[in-house]
Amino acid sequence: MRRLNINIVVGVLVFALMIGAVHAHAAEKEVTVGNKNFTEQYVVGQLIKQLLEHSGFKVDLRSDLTSMALRAGMESGDIDICADYTGTAWMVHLKRKYMQGTNNNELYQLVKAEDKSNHFIWLYPIWNNNAYAMASRPEFAKKHNVTTLSDLAGVYRKRRGKIKTFVDFEFSVRPDGLSALEKFYDFKMAKSTLKTGTPGTSLIALKRGKTHVAMVFGTDASIAKYGWHTYIDDKSFFPPYDLTPYVRKKVLNKYPEIADILKKLVATFPGGGKLPTPEIVAECRKAWQELNAAVDIEKMEPTEVAYKYLREHRLIDSNLK
Repeated sequence: MRRLNINIVVGVLVFALMIGAVHAHAAEKEVTVGNKNFTEQYVVGQLIKQLLEHSGFKVDLRSDLTSMALRAGMESGDIDICADYTGTAWMVHLKRKYMQGTNNNELYQLVKAEDKSNHFIWLYPIWNNNAYAMASRPEFAKKHNVTTLSDLAGVYRKRRGKIKTFVDFEFSVRPDGLSALEKFYDFKMAKSTLKTGTPGTSLIALKRGKTHVAMVFGTDASIAKYGWHTYIDDKSFFPPYDLTPYVRKKVLNKYPEIADILKKLVATFPGGGKLPTPEIVAECRKAWQELNAAVDIEKMEPTEVAYKYLREHRLIDSNLK
């Protein structure tokens, strides 16, 4: 009888442990985060991943995606959270026309309202306006006396498009990219002098003097480091591209705390939670130039850069729940 009782007790304990393990597994919070295939996106992907992990989530990070692949993952439900750009969302994903003169907050509000019908919730923006831009070494701009994109377009027309130019492949094919820029500013680049490549290769080409004009991003660290001339978008072709986390509605309903967690991340950047001003955008761009420089120039890993940033802003030392 004593042995039978012991067996019963052992059996009950094993069963309880099994049930506890099942419940613990069921209660585990799991999300998938996605990011694109360039420096700023590697960093923001790690910022979101590490912050959510610190807040008790198990995070699967899908990295190195194109804009289209990232959006497709969000739409299919394979990805739950990402940070994308308002300009990309409005013109590429939502296929809406950008009206010149629309400011940063107006475009964010338009994207937020429009994408809600797709069951996506756009959270608070980071006002870094990482818009596309065209850049040259200062000696090229000085030689041709060009300051604006209108000036540059005139040089392309004069030289029948034959200027060594390097752009990212994605920019060369997306609807708000190269072809739209050419049409808007009334010029055409000669195919014989146009090269495309993966993100970052245009910067390398300009640095090495292999191209006269290169596509860059507003937050590229190399602009300040090498004193490159960026052409003023004098006719406001490029819309604002403010980096903004967004989440699938189903996931946010399940884990509403995600909104507050990511709000605290956004609040660490200049103007976080406030309406944008030119000063805020400039300061935020500088902050991201420094983060990007840590990877591209100082050769730190995005994982390390994100961890250091979160520690410096005490986001991984405080209770975020």
